[in-house]
Amino acid sequence: MADLDDSSNEEAAVDQKPAGYGKRALGAIIDFLIVAVIYGVPTVVFFIGLVSAGNASDKGEPTTTAANMMMILGGVGGLAALVWAIWLFGYRQGVTSTTPGKRAAGTRLTRIGTGEAPGGGIGVGRILVPWLISSATAGVYVIIDYLWPLWDDHKQRVSDKLFKTQVVLDDRPATPAQFNPIS
Repeated sequence: MADLDDSSNEEAAVDQKPAGYGKRALGAIIDFLIVAVIYGVPTVVFFIGLVSAGNASDKGEPTTTAANMMMILGGVGGLAALVWAIWLFGYRQGVTSTTPGKRAAGTRLTRIGTGEAPGGGIGVGRILVPWLISSATAGVYVIIDYLWPLWDDHKQRVSDKLFKTQVVLDDRPATPAQFNPIS
């Protein structure tokens, strides 16, 4: 059984300082604000079209082409924003170890044991699995997941434990590419 990986040995392989809750929260808030703005635009467009269509319907008039187009553009824009968010905060975070919020907070995501970026698949899993579990638990899971580092010895979220990742302080030298908000 010597071939099996032991998580305690994995953790000892790379010595990195876990990011504190304040830095993690700062990164999450910045990322949330970016997502809110990106989702906000198509949401506003969709609801303006919806209200316009509803007003026309209340008056017994047919809905206008503009109202229908606004709802379609809002829906397509929302879908594009969802795909972009999964790419940036899932796949891209897994490949580069960072998000715009993590870069601003001076943290990065690493695979426990190697200290390297966890990879795109793990990044996508880290974003989709909590969303799916949270939708099945009416949002309770996401609250527990984001508060978990407050009392965890390794300062990990439950999702970090599932995917064997950890948010650590980024001790790498800053480069101009690190501050690109879409990379």
